[in-house]
This record gives sequence, structure tokens and C-alpha cells, in this order.
Amino acid sequence: MTDPEFETLAQLMAGLGVTLNVTDAEGHLLISGPAPRHDPTEPPRTVSMNLADGRRLVLVPDTEEQRRNAEARQRFRVLAEHSTDLIVAVDADLVIRFASQSAATLLDIVPEELHGRTLAELLAPEDRAGFIARHFMHASRRGPSGSDLFRALRRDGSALWIEARVVLLPAGNGLGDYLVTMRDAEHRKQAELALGQANAELSALASTDALTGLANRRMFDATLRKEWFRALRDGSPLALLMIDIDHFKDYNDRYGHPAGDDCLRAVARLISETVKREGELVARYGGEEFALLLPGADLAAARGVGERCLRALEQAAIPHAASRAGVVTLSIGVASAVAGAGIDPSVLLDAADAALYRAKRSGRGRCEA
Repeated sequence: MTDPEFETLAQLMAGLGVTLNVTDAEGHLLISGPAPRHDPTEPPRTVSMNLADGRRLVLVPDTEEQRRNAEARQRFRVLAEHSTDLIVAVDADLVIRFASQSAATLLDIVPEELHGRTLAELLAPEDRAGFIARHFMHASRRGPSGSDLFRALRRDGSALWIEARVVLLPAGNGLGDYLVTMRDAEHRKQAELALGQANAELSALASTDALTGLANRRMFDATLRKEWFRALRDGSPLALLMIDIDHFKDYNDRYGHPAGDDCLRAVARLISETVKREGELVARYGGEEFALLLPGADLAAARGVGERCLRALEQAAIPHAASRAGVVTLSIGVASAVAGAGIDPSVLLDAADAALYRAKRSGRGRCEA
């Protein structure tokens, strides 16, 4: 470039607010252009000059908005590349336009390999429809969607639990329409699953009799109330059998408490085997007493179940030398009722309990209604 050309170019650059200098290879200043004289209050203008070879040099300055957007994009990329989260920008068709370096550590995929692929391809097939519907519908409200867990696919096809957020980007940002931030949530999900399992186990312990494995008194009371109101709604009967092991105190005195526990477990198993229909409940009511709840059963059907319990125990022939029968026997009280408005389920319980005592007064080893 000749000195006149430099002078002309330096003047043009000064008009744009830029000082043009020339240095040697070591950085020593050789030629210094004039100081900037562009008025920042004036709008940017395009300037041009003719070069010695006949070509024309045109300088088109960026607008302030363009400069701000470019600076913002640069800041975003710097932050994204240093984040441990995977940051993905997608267009309106969910095609990936940008992916940060964390794609390599999180999904074992080079970021450049994601460009042109769709976000849906990163999701486990069973999570795709739900995640896209939930989060991109929320994003359309111009606010960040709530975080959600889904399974992302790594390069080898294995699934990794991910926590993600989606936000709608402003127009003209140069990145895309949506920004998706993804974070490794594998440990969090496994902790949630472990907690859920622990809660389920605690719930089971709270509703299960430790000795027999049957429902406990607490579970029986809750189920009786629930089934009573269901029977009230449906206009259907509800039956209850109260079952007591005859002379059980004498059994414990004769054989010892460990043998008594074995007897309780054996009787619990035999009663449970008579349960045929879904919704029927066998519970340890207390001590040597059991309860059998039969939704939808009338008195005849409930008595038939009681007779089956007697036959099952007779066939088991558990020795009981302290009993006149020589084996363990049961006394069973049966009741059935159709729930009525304003009637408490304790009415059914009282009726079955009264029938149980009639069975005992009548000689035990029998079923009374």
C-alpha cells in the first residue's frame, strides 16, 4: 500500500472512530494515522476508497446492536465452554445449532457431531414425546420451564439420567430459538429410587405383622373403613370373619412360645390359602385372633369360606395335647351387611365378634353366623 493510499485509508478509519497505525515486525511504530474524529452520537456510516489497482475498498461498520449481539455471543460461548453442564442451542425444529464441550464428558459425543442432529435423538425413545411436549410448550410462554428428569442416550446407547431446563431465546440472538441446559442427574435419580424403595419398605413394615407376614391391625382398620364406604357407594354386601385359635394359651404353656409362634404362622398360612378373590384381606387382629374381610360376599358365601378354613386346619392336624380335640382347632364368627348411610363399620365388626363368641360357647371348633 502506497503512502497516499495509507493516508486516505487512515482518514477513513478516523472517521469511523478507529486509529490506523503501521508498525514493523518488532512492533515499532512506523506511521501513525490521525486521531479518531467520529462523533458517537451520529449513526455509523459506510465509507470507501479507490485502490491503486482499480479496485474499491468499502468499509461497512457494524451497528451498535450488531456489536452488542456479537459481544454477547462471544461471552455466552466462553461461559458455555467452561460450564460442566451440557448447553445446547436448537432452532424451532429442535435441530441442534450449538453444543458445548460438556457433550464429550456427559454423552461421550464430540460437540461438532451433534450439529445438525435433532434434540429428540438425544432422548431415550420412551421419554421423547413427553419431554418435548412438556418443556417446549412451557418455553413458548417466554419463561424458563421447570426442571425435569429424563434419560439421555450416550454414544454406546446406554441411558443416563439428565436434569434439563428449556428457555426460549430472544429473536436475532444468532444461536437458535431455544436453549437447553442439561446436567448429570444419575446420582440424584438413584438416590430418589433408593429413597422410594426405603419408603415403600417402611410403609410395608407399618402395615404388616412381623410374625405372620399378614396385614396388621392398623392395616385391617383402614381397609375395613375403605371397603365399607365402597360397599355403601356400590350397594354391595361386605362380609367379615373373626377367627380365634382355640385354647391357644394352653398350647403356649404346653409347647412353649417358639412353638406357639410356629403355630400362629401355620394358621396364618392356611387361612391365607382360602382367599381366592382380589380385594379380600387376611389380617392378624391381635394375639391368636385373625380377621378375614370379604368385599361383595353375602352371609352364605362368607360362611362357606369359614367352613373351608375349618377343613384346612383339620387336614393340617397340628397336635394340641392340651385340647380335648387333640389338634389345633378354630372358632369362627361370620357376619355380612350392606352398608347404609350414617351406619359405622363397627356394626359389622361387633356382629362378627358376637358370632365368634357364640361359636366358643357352642363348643369351639366351629363356624357361627
